[in-house]
Amino acid sequence: MTYIIVTTAQFCSKLMFKSPVIKTIFRPLLIILSMLFFVAACENGPGDRRKHRAKHASSEKYGGLFRMNLTDEIRSIFPHNLVDASAFSLMNQVYEGLVKFDRVSKEVLPSLAERYEVSADGMVYRFYIREGVYFHEDQIFGAQKTREMTAEDVAFCLRKLCEPSDHNQLYAFVIDVIKGARDYYEKGPYNTANPKGPKGIRVIGDNILELELEYPSPNFLTVLTHPCCWVFPRELYQYGKEVDNWCIGTGPFRGRTIKMNDVIILERNFHYWREDKDGNALPYLDAIRCNFVANDRQQLKAFFNNNLDIIFKVPFDDIESVEDMSRSTGSQGSFELLSSPGLRVEYYGFQHRGEPYGDPLVRKAFNLAVDRDRIVKEVLKGYATPAHHGFVPPSMPGYTAENVEGFRYDVRAAREALAEAGYPGGQGFPVVSLQLNDGNETALKVADVIQGMLGENLGLTVELSVLSRDRHYDRIEAGEVGFWRDGWIADYPDPENFLRLFHGKLVPDDSVKASYLNTVRFKDDVFDEYFESAMRENNREQRMELYANADQQLIENAAVVPLYYEEWIWLVSNKVKNLMIGGMGEIDLSPVYFEKDIELP
Repeated sequence: MTYIIVTTAQFCSKLMFKSPVIKTIFRPLLIILSMLFFVAACENGPGDRRKHRAKHASSEKYGGLFRMNLTDEIRSIFPHNLVDASAFSLMNQVYEGLVKFDRVSKEVLPSLAERYEVSADGMVYRFYIREGVYFHEDQIFGAQKTREMTAEDVAFCLRKLCEPSDHNQLYAFVIDVIKGARDYYEKGPYNTANPKGPKGIRVIGDNILELELEYPSPNFLTVLTHPCCWVFPRELYQYGKEVDNWCIGTGPFRGRTIKMNDVIILERNFHYWREDKDGNALPYLDAIRCNFVANDRQQLKAFFNNNLDIIFKVPFDDIESVEDMSRSTGSQGSFELLSSPGLRVEYYGFQHRGEPYGDPLVRKAFNLAVDRDRIVKEVLKGYATPAHHGFVPPSMPGYTAENVEGFRYDVRAAREALAEAGYPGGQGFPVVSLQLNDGNETALKVADVIQGMLGENLGLTVELSVLSRDRHYDRIEAGEVGFWRDGWIADYPDPENFLRLFHGKLVPDDSVKASYLNTVRFKDDVFDEYFESAMRENNREQRMELYANADQQLIENAAVVPLYYEEWIWLVSNKVKNLMIGGMGEIDLSPVYFEKDIELP
């Protein structure tokens, strides 16, 4: 039986490759046949798999293909290069870290570390690595197919995070925190002086890892929940340049088919270590299929045609009609409309290196000329909050955003600031090129409105430039664009995650080098002092006050143009059970299952 399925799938694959018409017809069949194959293969696998399947028999929750879609392209699925929020939602099913953030309790809980200890001075963290956790099966492990994860694997990942590399854009989260990490990073990828990595990363036996810090950091455990701290096997580097396009972790699902920005299929990890409260093995789902259809309305149509189980973004123009459908069907409806304040901010960035945007008066004029209330009302239909405070969203737990006084719409003040900068009535100001990434209909509508505001209120000529998502961010990081659209979604619920984007130490001394995270190349000693002091402050209230001071400093310098704090608006099939939505838009599909149809007698 298995032989027939494999042969049929291969035959369909060849047909799909040669004929676009047959590809359209046979693609769904191929996916179904592939699903049958990997289920059959698992039933005929090693003894531990048969034991895992035996647990499945005790629950009716098991089975099913979860269908999702991402409208944004992703550039990498490698933990150290994972900078796209949409990639986080997907790879969160594949990878795990030492600790994780619990969406219910809002606490940091053990994950791959069974437990941890912190020294009295807050300088040393000792993690006891969970035994019996295996990496996903992959060809790179040879005949054994997999191997057990150890403390050395975690240490290896953290060392690589402290090395400069084309596959590491997220080093900033640890190099000023882990002892010796910055020195190690600055000496380059081939550090002969200290080949074992930063002195603050130490392995004690197979299952104990110690991390020593440069200074006590009350936020360190939260940082460890970031995707850059997910654990992967050192063998993953055997994929070379393709390391950005493949995944091997320890999570509930493993990679099966990965065609970047086309389709990604993840299948159940039959070696997964977690169980539900009744002792049944997780996850429940057979697999996850993620398509990449950029058009919001095509995505919405696919959902209502029962081809998707969830969509993460409902077009704002369609929200009212979807709400009417939800009210008319009531509890008998086939879907739920879920909305929640998001830990996310939409903003426009300036390149601070050079003119005209190096002048804070110019940046201030742009901020004052934008009517944020109008944008939220007319374009976003009220599903956002105008950014009248700082860069950090007001929905941030424990953060007093109201203490930060942001920009208000003031045409007179905007014109005065621009005139003081030397451009009265916009005279002599170069043509403004506002760069956007494609695939974001809402961003384009907002840009159209702001284009009119800057023209009418400041006398500027504004042109819109739309690039592919990867080209858009490549140019931003290289410092090749002066004014652009951007957004940030929290990786973890702490103001530090937002304010780190402006830490001066992240700006390279060499202006030719790409600047990651701090793409605007903002440098301000007062901001850095507030930010770094907050990172060291143990008292939570005082730490939040320091963050607010740093946020206010961004406003004083008009570092960017905060536009609005967006809400999450999801549509979910009512057959999907146990799905939770968090402020960061993160999902964990390991406990999700489908409600089975009840057959009436």
